Amino acid sequence: MARPPKQRCICSLPQVTGFTPQGCAADGTVELTYDEYEVIRLLDHMQMTQEQCAQRMGISRPTVTRIYDEARRKMADMLVGGRNLHIVGGDVYICPAPRPECAGEEHCCHRNKDRSRGWRE
Repeated sequence: MARPPKQRCICSLPQVTGFTPQGCAADGTVELTYDEYEVIRLLDHMQMTQEQCAQRMGISRPTVTRIYDEARRKMADMLVGGRNLHIVGGDVYICPAPRPECAGEEHCCHRNKDRSRGWRE
């Protein structure tokens, strides 16, 4: 019997929730979950290690690796296949309180309380 998935902590909802291909009609849609987006943001944009990312999201490092691999597969499918990208859903929650490691971070949920207040999916 599989273990139930653990909720993942994200810093905030993405400001941009989708992309569409230019130069051709979209051939379907790829859905990237909020936790996949957060892993891409932390590893590639913030240049954190997988260990730092795991600690920030409250999950294990192997889970970060699995999420990252799936997110990269979806992004490649979107780019190569000319598909729309939608960033939606997932078993996540927005961090409940400011943390020292978030000081000065552009995407911290506590910088924009109105967007994150009361949200939970």
